[in-house]
Amino acid sequence: MKFSKLSINTCRILYLMGWGNYTRIFLTDASPELNSTTLKKCVNMLPGFIRLSKSLAVNPTHIVQVRRNNDRSADVLVADIWLPVSRRRVTPVVRQLNSLPGGKIKGLAQFRSQHEPIGIPQSAFSSN
Repeated sequence: MKFSKLSINTCRILYLMGWGNYTRIFLTDASPELNSTTLKKCVNMLPGFIRLSKSLAVNPTHIVQVRRNNDRSADVLVADIWLPVSRRRVTPVVRQLNSLPGGKIKGLAQFRSQHEPIGIPQSAFSSN
C-alpha cells in the first residue's frame, strides 16, 4: 500500500474506504493507496462520488450491478467486489444512480418499483 495525495485521476478510482482519519483508495490498475484525509473530505473533493455507508464511497462510473438484500439493505457490485449499502442510505443511493445520465445499471429496476411513492386516492381519507 502506497501513501498518496488525492491528485489521482478520478476515473481510475473504484471506491474509497474510510479508515479512521485516513482513507484507502482502491484503484483500477494498482494496489490500494492510503491518503491522510478523512473519507468525508475526500468525497467533498471528488465530484460525483456516492456515499454508500459511514466508511464507503464509490465512483458511480464503475458500478456494474445493484442488488437488494432481505434486511432492506443493498449491495453494489464494483470490479467483482460487492460493497454494502447501509439501510438508511439505500433510497438516496438509488436516487443518485437513477439520475446518472445514460447509465443502465443492472438490478436498478427492482428498486424503482418499490421506492416510488404510493398513490393513495383522497377518497380513502374522507369519512362517509
